[in-house]
Amino acid sequence: MQTLKTNIASLIIEALMQMGIEDFVVCPGSRNASFVKYLEGSKPYYLYEERSAAFFALGLSRRTKKPVAVITTSGTAAAELLPAVMEAHYTNVPLILITADRPRRFRGTGAPQSCEQVNLYGPYVSLSLDLSAHEPLDLSGWDQKSPLHLNVCLEDPNSKNEPLIHHSNNNTTTLDQFFETVLNPLIVVGTLETCERESVSNFLLEVGCPIYLEGVSGLRENNSLKHLQIKNPNGLLQGYEYPVDGVLRIGGVPTNRLWRDLEETDQIQVFSISNLPFKGLTYGQFLHTNLELFFTGYEVKKEFPLAKKWLDQDTNFQNQLQNLYATEPSASQSLIHALSKKLPLKAHIYLGNSLPIREWDLASTFEDKQFQISASRGVNGIDGQMSTFFGLCNKAKENFAILGDLTTLYDMAAPWILTQMNDVSVTVIVINNGGGKIFNGMFASDVFQNKHNLNFKPLADMWNMEYELWDRQIKDLKPSNKPRLIEIIPDNQATDRFHKKMRSMLDIIC
Repeated sequence: MQTLKTNIASLIIEALMQMGIEDFVVCPGSRNASFVKYLEGSKPYYLYEERSAAFFALGLSRRTKKPVAVITTSGTAAAELLPAVMEAHYTNVPLILITADRPRRFRGTGAPQSCEQVNLYGPYVSLSLDLSAHEPLDLSGWDQKSPLHLNVCLEDPNSKNEPLIHHSNNNTTTLDQFFETVLNPLIVVGTLETCERESVSNFLLEVGCPIYLEGVSGLRENNSLKHLQIKNPNGLLQGYEYPVDGVLRIGGVPTNRLWRDLEETDQIQVFSISNLPFKGLTYGQFLHTNLELFFTGYEVKKEFPLAKKWLDQDTNFQNQLQNLYATEPSASQSLIHALSKKLPLKAHIYLGNSLPIREWDLASTFEDKQFQISASRGVNGIDGQMSTFFGLCNKAKENFAILGDLTTLYDMAAPWILTQMNDVSVTVIVINNGGGKIFNGMFASDVFQNKHNLNFKPLADMWNMEYELWDRQIKDLKPSNKPRLIEIIPDNQATDRFHKKMRSMLDIIC
């Protein structure tokens, strides 16, 4: 029996190697980065999609007659292993499932990329261990003939600080008290139901403090809120000459980075109000309620004198951003900006997880085009996105999905349903930047990006979809009488330049 120290990944791998395990199948991600880095010199097998990885490991184990480990990141990635685990259980194959998990303090909160992974595979594994640093690793109960699950709790690999352990006093603070105690609040609005938007909008106007509206809120392009809206999604907690000391979250758990950053500070009060029973953080006050009823007639009497400087600075940043779109027109962000202007009025737009939803919130037009924006952000997984979009398609609207390349590859069987969707306007837009560019700059190793040289015309041809290639440009959208796939290829060098120039703009401002 060993005790797992801070370098928990290396100790687990070494313990398995001492038991004779030689083969590792890795699906690189942020949460399992420590495993990926430790195994790089061992030349493991790499796959981008967890379901296939698990079945490959299953076959490899059957051929070699030895246990094989498959390593995933957290959330739905871990869930993708279940079909192969079931097969391994009934054929007595020693498949090892190593699932990275967020720390235990996130359980039950609905925080991004966290779910209940303990005993995820139920009766299909002979031993399931929930592991964290400074705890014993005892594999003596595993027979090495059946599946084994090691769920490993890991801190954010990019965190610069030691994790803060917050102690919440649940619902002892009312919203009135929140506004009484904070001087410079920021309101962040996530996913809202259509019926909630009017009362929430009226509340935001009543409060009069800076607000950040995510695209999925349905309020991002609301003209009546423009004078209060912070449009720059970067560094929201800094607040130019407006030291944010309180965050009020309304609706779904935010996709913005600020939600992760809040876990690393104890200087900011957080109050969440949602129709979902998840507060999304390990601390802060939370009210689970009907938003439409709660905010109808709610009054706040307070002024925020420093807010104007931040709002003026944000307007200046947006003006510079417009110039950046013009100077780097083939960057991914600029292409999203141009695309948002071309999409038709009242279109239904589904934003795939990872980069598309972030770049949409940064770069899409703020014109009131009455878009219906939808997304899947429950566990932040990228699998099943195209299928979910098809299920959400509305006959009364033109429907567009904006998906990343890896997200599309995860769900290549989805278009099977299209022959059963008569009289529905469907366009899948794939942003093909050659891999998971969300990890560009986060990790030194390219293995995290799952780079590729694939194109999506064969996928369109296989499913009898019309196909258009938009190489470094946005074209006019022509009417289509059949399902369509549009492949947009950004200039990755231009995207990198765009990001660097934008960071320089932010550094000057701050």
